[in-house]
Amino acid sequence: MRRNVIHIGLVGFLVILIGLVTPQALAAPRPQATQPINIGIIGSFDGATAQGVTLAIRRFSAQGPVTTPDGITHTLSVVTAEATTPDEVATAITQLKTNNVVAIFGPDDDQLVIDSLSALQGAGVPIFTSATSTALQSDGLLFRTRAADTWRMSALVDYLLTDLGRKKVAVFQGSEADTNAVTVLNAELTKRGVEPLLPIVGSATTSEDASRQLIESEADAIVALGTIPVTIDIYRNVMASGFQGTFATPNAISRSFIERLPQSLRGNIYGVTNWSYSVEKVDTADFFRDYVALFGTIPTPLSASAYDSAVALAIAIKNGGSTPDQIRTTLLGFNKAESLQGFFNPKLGNNDLSASVSIIQTNEYGAPIVVARYEDTGRVTVPDIVPTAYPSSTFTPSPTPEGVVGTMRATVNVKLGPAESFQTIGQLRAGEQRPLIGANADLTWYAIDYRQQVSWIPANLVSVFGDVQSLPLLESPPTPTPAPVIPTVTPVPPQPTALPTVEPFTDLVMVSAIMTPASPTSGQPFTLAVTVRNQGTLAAGPFAVATSFLPGDVFSAVNVPGLAAGTDTVVNLTGTVTGSGTFTIAIVLDLNNQVDEGPNGKVNNKPTFTYTVNP
Repeated sequence: MRRNVIHIGLVGFLVILIGLVTPQALAAPRPQATQPINIGIIGSFDGATAQGVTLAIRRFSAQGPVTTPDGITHTLSVVTAEATTPDEVATAITQLKTNNVVAIFGPDDDQLVIDSLSALQGAGVPIFTSATSTALQSDGLLFRTRAADTWRMSALVDYLLTDLGRKKVAVFQGSEADTNAVTVLNAELTKRGVEPLLPIVGSATTSEDASRQLIESEADAIVALGTIPVTIDIYRNVMASGFQGTFATPNAISRSFIERLPQSLRGNIYGVTNWSYSVEKVDTADFFRDYVALFGTIPTPLSASAYDSAVALAIAIKNGGSTPDQIRTTLLGFNKAESLQGFFNPKLGNNDLSASVSIIQTNEYGAPIVVARYEDTGRVTVPDIVPTAYPSSTFTPSPTPEGVVGTMRATVNVKLGPAESFQTIGQLRAGEQRPLIGANADLTWYAIDYRQQVSWIPANLVSVFGDVQSLPLLESPPTPTPAPVIPTVTPVPPQPTALPTVEPFTDLVMVSAIMTPASPTSGQPFTLAVTVRNQGTLAAGPFAVATSFLPGDVFSAVNVPGLAAGTDTVVNLTGTVTGSGTFTIAIVLDLNNQVDEGPNGKVNNKPTFTYTVNP
């Protein structure tokens, strides 16, 4: 059977690592108590950058805790803080630093990065930004995670002139924010002996006027730089005017751009990007599969650049330590190595980490086709950058079940055995995750630890992160014997001999737990609605349901006057916490042990619940 190795993505690093581990690190003391390491994101928890970092950390952490050269073991996690203005960026940095982050990714918007440069440079921790503008001078602790406009525009011009044979290029500049990219584009045209036309600036004219000027320029290629709505207007107008040349825009890689066009206009648009899911590489296919399985959405170029740098960051922490200087020194000491985008290359200088560029052409449905690849060395061919193997290293995941995690695709009934005929003992909500501890022989059911007992969930409702082939095969409990069909007969009078009776007990279990809002915000109240069922045969007297919300151990409890056998009740636990992150808490169904649940009834009285608190 094929063993599905979890690829880190930065293939070259897996070889480099062995040479970078110092004798001092090898002689470090044994690991002490595990300590958390937080990585901050300026942006939404479900944004492309946060998701790219999260997947990288999950893949990395699946191999176990990270041990730094000082012998201390660490767990890696992601915390987020949203920001849309420079003031909010400064506030987000302060908030993330209160969570002791060792590095920060974001923000994603080029103009916001430029406007927030002072706060980012003064953060005191490494900052990884995807901004491509040449106005950003990355140095000190500020790193650029994808190719800058100098590399992007050079590649686009080369393809337009060399491959497509264009000789007259008109440029549309959507706003002042695109000035740097236009300047670089014109410089590249001039360098190639093509006199650039004066850019048509969208902010100084209507889209209809700009489109007319582009047509009147008699250009055989139009490059449109600007926001998606403005670019769509320009593209539709010039095509309606009968334009027969080449239309190119960086927005061509965006589904938001493509989906707002009729199908008749979705094909033959050229674009420039740092990464595309259509690249025929093994690590891209694995990344795409795991990303979609975990988040339910297609990864973007921002996801890939964040992933590459997050993997590099994790390796730097493992090899060099977690202080800002240790991270910077170790990171810049890495050699050029294969990555999702093409190559991770800190040797470019100026803290630029990649010069990888792809030129795409959309098919008739708007999907990207990679037609050319570029690096700092110039044009590269696809066979030159397809890895032939993933060398083993200390980061090769263990084939044991550790790190194999299941994410529920829908509400899943938890069973006592691997078949629908077994008793349902609880439910897991869509999006909940549980470590998988085993499987049945044909991998149609997975085993989990549910309420301190081995339980089963159907494989067709679970997305798996990790290698299911590594799971141990567990034997099924005895198949439940169906109740016999009793034929209709004449009732027999009761016999005088007394029949043995089964002693009745109460059995409290949690049926579901629903947080409102689903992801609460720091400092804002929320409610956790817990549905409790008495699945025993004896009514329960008074009892209390309680939990301590994290962060901060905010205690909440509700007294229940009683619960009849076979009935449910909903308990609303409320709280307000300060901080952010993802937490797992225990919900105690009988806080003061007031209910007699027999010899085994208490084993399911402390179910867990996982939730995320937004900044």
